[in-house]
Amino acid sequence: MKYVSNVDTIYILVDIENYEKESKEIIDYLRIEKEKAKVEVTDNTDTKHFIEMNDMTFQLLPNSCKGYAFILRNEGYEIKVAQYRSKIEDFCPIQIRISSEYLWSQGVYPAWAMIYNWIVETFGNIKTNKVCRIDLCSHISDVNFTTDYEKVYKGKYKKRQLFHTGSSINCLCFGSRKGKNIYCRIYNKALEIQETKKKEWFKEIWQQNGMNIEEVWNVEFEIKSELLRKYQLASVVDVITHLQDIWRYCTQEWLVKINRVNERVERCPVNKEWQEIQQNYDNFEMRGLIEREQQIRLEADILIPNIMGSLTSYSARKNNLEIEQAFKNLFNDLERYLRKSKKDFKEEVIKKQKTLETFKEKGEPNGRDFNNE
Repeated sequence: MKYVSNVDTIYILVDIENYEKESKEIIDYLRIEKEKAKVEVTDNTDTKHFIEMNDMTFQLLPNSCKGYAFILRNEGYEIKVAQYRSKIEDFCPIQIRISSEYLWSQGVYPAWAMIYNWIVETFGNIKTNKVCRIDLCSHISDVNFTTDYEKVYKGKYKKRQLFHTGSSINCLCFGSRKGKNIYCRIYNKALEIQETKKKEWFKEIWQQNGMNIEEVWNVEFEIKSELLRKYQLASVVDVITHLQDIWRYCTQEWLVKINRVNERVERCPVNKEWQEIQQNYDNFEMRGLIEREQQIRLEADILIPNIMGSLTSYSARKNNLEIEQAFKNLFNDLERYLRKSKKDFKEEVIKKQKTLETFKEKGEPNGRDFNNE
């Protein structure tokens, strides 16, 4: 059995010492910039408002969400920032989501170290940090997860769902996504990429690990705060230090695949392939599995069909049957658009490049001791 495992998503709550005092200047800045974002969206719904803060570039959304007035996004992170400290005891004024792209290209610890240092520089000293959700996944090739699915799974889950593509099962779900404990999906990852045309770079990782890229399924557990607190795992360091223990609990107690050789489930042995899956985090390394530059190049290639579709639609309306004439007309029309909108093509590209920047371009983590903070 060939496989590759990694943390696929992590959500972290961060509390700051003397938050309202230390962050007043940056909150005032965000308030002003958000008003600009609202005006820009009113004028043009496709406009994105970018801001730069301590050498990182984000899109600042014009909207807010429950508890958080400001939402910042780039390719690596989504950061939600509260305008005021809530009176709710467990509330944290900053919430961070580290993207799948960065976790696979950098590794969980470097990705956390980078944003940790940025938060300290931007908002002040971190008082506490706690993980509210972490997704552990293992991509596995050439293993059958769906035959006799009604009979071969046991565990602590209370709900099971099934999804199809045509007549074929493409996803098994265990538990509830709305719950605060665990939710598991076992689904056809190769098919998902084929249908969505997203994250084609996974195929590079699979090939490097000798996997059959046409037959890759993902066993993914979303672990929520309730389980983490039960085992007294709070901070990022606590959680990533115990990834092996978390994975073993998920695959040895919460969900188990068995060989149904007896009517009584407790007398059935654990499926041999599942026994191997239970060990998929035993030698886990917190490192990047693909270069960020390679991810970006492959993501650019995925845009080509969309660009082709837009270009042919444009050419049909302009009556351009030759590609050279189509590009010439497009160039002229783009220049007129840029003049009318008072935008500079180079500046617009640079803004988007900054949201794609890699860790090397921003500098390495400073080696801060997270265990003591």
